[in-house]
Amino acid sequence: MAEESAPAATTAVISSDEKNFVVSFIQFIRHKVSANQCTEDQIEALEVAVQCMESAFGLTDANYAFQPSKPLLDVFIAAEGLPSGEDKLPEPTEAEIAEANKLKEEGNDLMKASQFDAAVSKYNEAIKLNRDPVYFCNRAAAYCRLEQYDLAIQDCRTALALDPKYSKAYGRMGLALSCQNRYEQAVEAYKKALELDPNQESFKNNLKIAEEKVKELEAAAQASGVPPNPFAAMFGAGGASGAGLPPGMDFASLFNNPQMLNMAQTLMNDPNIQNMMGQLMSGGAGFGNIFQAGQQLAQQMQQTNPEFVEQLRRQFEDHGRSNENDEGGENNQPDRQQQ
Repeated sequence: MAEESAPAATTAVISSDEKNFVVSFIQFIRHKVSANQCTEDQIEALEVAVQCMESAFGLTDANYAFQPSKPLLDVFIAAEGLPSGEDKLPEPTEAEIAEANKLKEEGNDLMKASQFDAAVSKYNEAIKLNRDPVYFCNRAAAYCRLEQYDLAIQDCRTALALDPKYSKAYGRMGLALSCQNRYEQAVEAYKKALELDPNQESFKNNLKIAEEKVKELEAAAQASGVPPNPFAAMFGAGGASGAGLPPGMDFASLFNNPQMLNMAQTLMNDPNIQNMMGQLMSGGAGFGNIFQAGQQLAQQMQQTNPEFVEQLRRQFEDHGRSNENDEGGENNQPDRQQQ
């Protein structure tokens, strides 16, 4: 049976402590900028980030009446700072490696007992001692079981940053992407997994299922007369309409978002995009060319500002959650294998 996606909250749940924490972080950003420690591009990006955080957490001027006893960076350095004179995390000792492996095994046992939150805690402890890609990949499996797919995807990406040839991380990322109905991206993840481990049957099976899902969505879109949305892969749209644009989405606010406007300006200054738009505006472009141009634009958006695209995808996913229907399939089954 397919796993059901966790329902989105009907209203934001943000505590006063969380708002105070965000205020502290924004104050850190503003001190960084005012100390002339940022480039012009960084300043522009940070201004957008502050506006987005204020909007997302519902901050008003009154919230800035909070004054932390210590700057947030000082609190972080006291708790998690690097040793004096060091600029990177220290290598683990043999004792720390052994203890981390023990914690990982305890996490694996908790996974088998379906105690997924407890398993995450064990993997957290293991990672604190030794940043082994296996630990990140195992924690990704726990996050998948908790339906926290964004966290699972990030852990897979971290595992791959530590070990680019770690096939299981690609396979597990494909699983998490499939659970979000992001089948085109899942296909790419499974293909990369198979490049590294061509004999792994689970990768082959899940790739086949993800490819079938892509074909089903394309066929449904074609039958309805609505072309597939070139942006659907970014936003996790899985509707048969192919539009990928959930009803009730506030597009006026979306396109007034300063980060969206900044990204649009960056894209339009790109010579490749200018050339593409010039060809379209010159007339004579068939629908296939227009659709191809849309795909190219979507890819460019993903490369230009992946963090904001991920934020947009989450917004689309939340608005469209009530319209999604989960379908069975092996690629929607949480990964039970651990290392």
